[in-house]
Amino acid sequence: MVFLKTNMDTQKTTSKTSLLNMMLMKAWRERWTDCQWGINIKTVLPRGVSGDVYNLADCILQQAVVGSGANQLVLSYLRHSLCSHLISHAAVLKRISKYDGLDKPHCVFALLEFLESIITGVTCRGKTEETMIVNSVSSLVFWLMQVYAQAIKMPTGEAVSFDWNTITKKVANVLENIVKSQFLMGILYLGKQEDTDLFGKISKKYNEILGLTGTKNAGIEEAFRKVTFIELSHLEVIELEPKGVEAVTYCLQPLLAIEVLLNPSADTQIYVSQLLMIQRLKGYSSPRLYCELIRACLISLNNVSGPNRESMWCAFTFIKVPHILKQLNALSKDYDEKLDYSPDVIEALEMLLEDAPVLDFMDTKCVCNTVECFMTELLKQHLVTEKQISLFASRRETITSSLQKLEINNQQPSIVKFVIRAEPPLAGILKTLSTDYNKVQEALLSMLCQVLSGNSFELILSVATVEGKLKTFVSRLIKCNECSKQVPGETGKAALTRAALFDVSFLMLTFIVQTFGSDVVLDEGGESFFEKWVRECMVERNKCKSPMNMVQQCDQAKVDELLLHLHSPEAYKVPSLKWHEVCNNIPGVLYHVLLAWENGQSPTDVKNILDNMKVKLCAYSVCAASWLCSYLQIVCADDLLKPMNMVQQFLTAIAPEEMAQQENFKERLGLTFQIIRKMQHDFHPAGNPKMRMMLTHNLVSPNPLAEHFGDVWKSVQERGWLPVDAAQTLESLMQSCGPLWLVTKLVQEIFACKHISDMLRVMDIALAIMHLDIELCTVSLLSELLPMLLLSNVDTFRTVELVEPQSSVVARLCVCAILSTLESPSQVKKKRSRTLDPDDIDSLCPPSKSRKLNPDLTAGDSCSSDMPMESVINREPPATVPEPLASCFQSLLKMFASFVTADEFSPKVHFIFHFLILLVQCGRDRVKPLLRLLPPGFVQNLLKIIVTDDFTPGLILRLYDLQTSRQGAVSDLCLLRNIQLRKESIRL
Repeated sequence: MVFLKTNMDTQKTTSKTSLLNMMLMKAWRERWTDCQWGINIKTVLPRGVSGDVYNLADCILQQAVVGSGANQLVLSYLRHSLCSHLISHAAVLKRISKYDGLDKPHCVFALLEFLESIITGVTCRGKTEETMIVNSVSSLVFWLMQVYAQAIKMPTGEAVSFDWNTITKKVANVLENIVKSQFLMGILYLGKQEDTDLFGKISKKYNEILGLTGTKNAGIEEAFRKVTFIELSHLEVIELEPKGVEAVTYCLQPLLAIEVLLNPSADTQIYVSQLLMIQRLKGYSSPRLYCELIRACLISLNNVSGPNRESMWCAFTFIKVPHILKQLNALSKDYDEKLDYSPDVIEALEMLLEDAPVLDFMDTKCVCNTVECFMTELLKQHLVTEKQISLFASRRETITSSLQKLEINNQQPSIVKFVIRAEPPLAGILKTLSTDYNKVQEALLSMLCQVLSGNSFELILSVATVEGKLKTFVSRLIKCNECSKQVPGETGKAALTRAALFDVSFLMLTFIVQTFGSDVVLDEGGESFFEKWVRECMVERNKCKSPMNMVQQCDQAKVDELLLHLHSPEAYKVPSLKWHEVCNNIPGVLYHVLLAWENGQSPTDVKNILDNMKVKLCAYSVCAASWLCSYLQIVCADDLLKPMNMVQQFLTAIAPEEMAQQENFKERLGLTFQIIRKMQHDFHPAGNPKMRMMLTHNLVSPNPLAEHFGDVWKSVQERGWLPVDAAQTLESLMQSCGPLWLVTKLVQEIFACKHISDMLRVMDIALAIMHLDIELCTVSLLSELLPMLLLSNVDTFRTVELVEPQSSVVARLCVCAILSTLESPSQVKKKRSRTLDPDDIDSLCPPSKSRKLNPDLTAGDSCSSDMPMESVINREPPATVPEPLASCFQSLLKMFASFVTADEFSPKVHFIFHFLILLVQCGRDRVKPLLRLLPPGFVQNLLKIIVTDDFTPGLILRLYDLQTSRQGAVSDLCLLRNIQLRKESIRL
């Protein structure tokens, strides 16, 4: 063995360093053949010499580059020491990055050559090395930049003693190997998170290099750019989502059908947020998203029947959707505010024209050129131009004219034009309602009664709903009702007008509350007469109220006075009772009438009392029917006949002479009958199934509810989309059976499919249906159904094994449901009662559900809201996960952790792996709060089991919140690196 050659600089080193060098060389010479992986370096060090790997690398490299040229033997020894793990790569890279003899080209070249030989095998073993590797790799990149900057400054040519181009080539080779290594790029990304100052220097050095070279060496400058601006998106992760965009979407139309059914007055921003979520999950371009949105609305509009639903969907499609498109377009990356139209919207309309059957059906049903009508509304939002409208209209005009000629007997006017024309009247009504009521009573009464003719009221409500003006309309009607209370001593025309105005405003408010729910349109704790009456006396779906409590709250003296008056109006006058006081005491009157009927009073007397009540004010009939319907829910079957007959009596016709005594009584009576019929069918449904399904949300049937679900699902499968009636039935099924039952049925339909394309289609529809209550359905899926599937301990799934392709589809459903729950805006969360007191009589009733709007948007127009969308859509992920999703997800991860503790690959582990990949792939930064809940060591245990190249550094970094868990990410990156190196050595 030849001893190391030293020059004069070597002789100047300390005796301790010389002793260390000599002893190391001796140990290397004597023990190299016996070196094993993981040898303890302390066994070869002399007594009194530190065994720190960094100091050791420092000493060896000092010996290698002490002169003008490098000592290749020492570098060779260092290379062998790295291979035998006597020294760590982190220590060597750190020491090289500290070498500042850049004016010694031979030494620099030797170090670069040394780096080129070891860079592809850089790894870490042990906690000490892991703490150093991040800074070492980052510092090495900065050193390479310094070397390159020095090299390009040096002169070249034959007269130069050293060719610096060889150094630039070596830098390029080393840098290329770094860029190709996902492990080193991952470590570098961690370094960017950890040491922002160092990366600031790297960025400045990169700009300096660009200034020196321009575009002379594009390859190496591109490599420097990649390491300087390293992002998580540059690190590979397996793509489990379908790469191609599906030809037909199945989730958007069902989602809109659910949302418009449950919360038609939701703010425009809510829909924008949900649509952007769908765009991220599906990978749609902006034109494709816009086209699918319009197409979904047209399909739903073509399907609905009845004036209320038809006008609602028509208003949503032609009034709300243009505002949604405007906000989506403003958030698009290609948005150009200088243009007076949107290229993306025009491209979307071009796509829509290709779907001729949908447009043909709509043109026939709406008796108009649908595309032209829709584009006319888009023009108001500056999304199209008049010239473009003419062009698109002409392309459909011939077909539209031909279709309308085929419908010879179809003389009905266009519902689209009626809805659009309802906007100005709504604005006029709101303006009139905001003036002094005492000055405009007659004009206001005439206007409100005119609204009640035909289906004008439904049209006005539909437009108010989609424009976000419904609560404003309600609040002003309440104020009108309050100001129209009876004034003592007022007589004549003024008294009749005031009474009619009190009556019509009460009826309109009742109809609105009945249609949308009190939680949607009324503020909590309102002190007006109407709000108190709704809270205490009005019968509402899923809000059980005790009819006997209503009776006990009545003033007995006033009840007696009312009974005497109603029994004989000519003999007993009741000037002391005001109209709203009569409404409040009607429950006591009816209860006494029922008791008297039970105790022998003749039906003729009962009918006389009821007739006298309903000819006074229509509000009395509504109050009476409301109490009777509440009473029907607590009596036994044998006692139903009399109260049912009393309700029916309020639906009988009134003599013309009686109607002539009051102004506009006919219009009020028509709305009264409408309200009472809905009460009647909601709380005691008719026998006709079609009528029951049209007028009530409840399911009353002798058939099992599973059969109802089967019928609904069959209709969905036949069409490929969700009919609005089916959406309502599904909501009733969930109310009756709970979210777990519904989610189980939906997952069963996934397992029933035989082809992956069918499974994905069913999954899309299932996800949309879960938006009936996305929070509860997601919690049920994750906390109850998924453990049953993984543990196979439920009868429904006992014979089912969670294997491919069902495993990936169920994992995708879980991830999409989680993301939808995280994206669901808090201001429109659908709150449902989770638990009920078994001792409470109200527990016998279906769980209540309320849909509350953001109170801050009460008086504003949500369609034209100027709130910055970036604050809603591009918001930072919350610091914590909201409950109950957080507890549910944490419990699920604990179960996952129990599956990955054993070193055994199974279908369960495969499901967990796919679940995590989909979570980070679809959720990106929005799942950071969820990733904080991962148990310590979970990813490492999973990494030891998954023996596949699908586990990449990019996936590991995405599974950690790098703000809080960088060291865990480093450990897992190093473990993955060592596993990969071991596999490569086995192949060799």
